[in-house]
Amino acid sequence: MKKLVPIALLVVIGLFSCNEDVPHIIIPPSDDTVEVVKARVINNYDGEIPGLDAKVIDYTLPNPYQHKSQVLFDSSVATSWDDAGFSDAKKFIIFFKNFQLEVIDRNKASIASKIDFPLRNFKSKEAFIKNFDSIFMPDFVEAILDQDPMEIYRDEKGAMIGSDGQLWFKLKKGGYRIVALNP
Repeated sequence: MKKLVPIALLVVIGLFSCNEDVPHIIIPPSDDTVEVVKARVINNYDGEIPGLDAKVIDYTLPNPYQHKSQVLFDSSVATSWDDAGFSDAKKFIIFFKNFQLEVIDRNKASIASKIDFPLRNFKSKEAFIKNFDSIFMPDFVEAILDQDPMEIYRDEKGAMIGSDGQLWFKLKKGGYRIVALNP
């Protein structure tokens, strides 16, 4: 019991020392004096603040990699959007952001309308819709939603979504189409 008292005392001191006064320097704009003020700082930040921590991307600007290759965050090299068959990367990225919203809404019919059937595992729109819930499982949906539009891998096969090639898009039949689906 005597050994627990010092440990408990250290824990209590540790808890209170995290919220000790922190000096802040306030420099008034009109004169050269400096005033030191003590303020209590409580750190209760528990993660992201939606909207404030989000990366702001202006999708109305031209894509800087439309005509040249890009080194992605994972050190892979993506060809230019032109070489991948996308004449306007900006339009595809806007299309993809809308596609992500459709995945969130689980809009089966709209997603099915973006597929270039037949696919390896799904020969028709009806077969796809029937199996939608077994395809769009949480891990698959997470890979789609976590895809940063500015980090989309692309090569001569099209644009790949997900780190393992979960979805491949190509410009076909006048629109962007899913040409491969690998949940």
